[in-house]
Amino acid sequence: MAGPRRPSPLWKEPVEEVLVLPEPVIHLLRVQRGVVATRQLRGLTTAQRRRVLEREPELERLTPRVLRHRVADRSREQLLMAAVLDTGEDAGLWGKSAAALWGFGRFRPATPHVGTSRTLVRGPRLGQVHLLRHLTPASMTTHLDIPVSRPEETVLWLAGMWTHQWGPHGFEIAVLRTASTLDHAWRSRLIDGHRIHALCERSGGRGRSGIVVLREVLRTRPPDYKPAGSVLEDRFESTLPCDLRERLDRQVAVGGDDARIGVVDYRHRCRPLILEINGEAVHSPITARTADAERYDDLVDAGFEVMVVWEYDVFHQPHRIVAALREVEAGPVEPRVIRPTRAPWESW
Repeated sequence: MAGPRRPSPLWKEPVEEVLVLPEPVIHLLRVQRGVVATRQLRGLTTAQRRRVLEREPELERLTPRVLRHRVADRSREQLLMAAVLDTGEDAGLWGKSAAALWGFGRFRPATPHVGTSRTLVRGPRLGQVHLLRHLTPASMTTHLDIPVSRPEETVLWLAGMWTHQWGPHGFEIAVLRTASTLDHAWRSRLIDGHRIHALCERSGGRGRSGIVVLREVLRTRPPDYKPAGSVLEDRFESTLPCDLRERLDRQVAVGGDDARIGVVDYRHRCRPLILEINGEAVHSPITARTADAERYDDLVDAGFEVMVVWEYDVFHQPHRIVAALREVEAGPVEPRVIRPTRAPWESW
């Protein structure tokens, strides 16, 4: 009688294959907030491997074009990145979403706004898509690892938005809003003067919305323009007579013979006079007082006169600042610290 049939040596027990994500895919997920576009997988793996990856349990499909790693934290930044990847290769945040990412104003759109030069995608999107005929690779950059329109492009878009919002009778309002945003961006080192002037020049003949407002704002802001370091300095300049304002250069780096001391708020053009505008919240703590005193001593040792005025003086008694400046200008140069008014803690 024949014994039990032996199994074929070619037969093996089925073993469940454990799929490990390729390192290039892991890198993309890491730098793109846990999301990856299916088109990005084409250059990283074979077609067969890509189909397997798209069915990988660790990855969930947000749209037919975007995959998300299930372990990645859900965040606003992840949604913005997914909306950009969902739109196309040259896409980036645009409009209100770009303004929010750069910190211009209080824009928090519920739906991401994405700009692109062309799109072949149909059906629902993760973001609101703007088709832009003037978009070039130079119009985009990255911020917080997210593709976004450059700050100067965003300022021009905001100028166009305010132009439509306020209409022809609100031109001055649009100019003021744009100027405030531009100065904030310039103060934060986000705007390059030569770049935004070049943008204004090449956009003038294309009929772009907001170009008239931007041109008016840039009329008083040359490429080497230096905005005030704070809103407090803007207020201070608005209280000065024109002749005094013209003799003060703002945000100037100064130093002695051996080393650079730092950037001062204002420096007089005709004499070694430094003017410092101090906010109470920042310069009143004891540690700040000590640091300021050492800095003023360094400036005096370098041969400067240092006048210190306070936030209260700028808003409530600017006439005392003007009188003190004219008195110093009329006298001889004497390196010292000049305090025309009392410090806040001296009034407590």
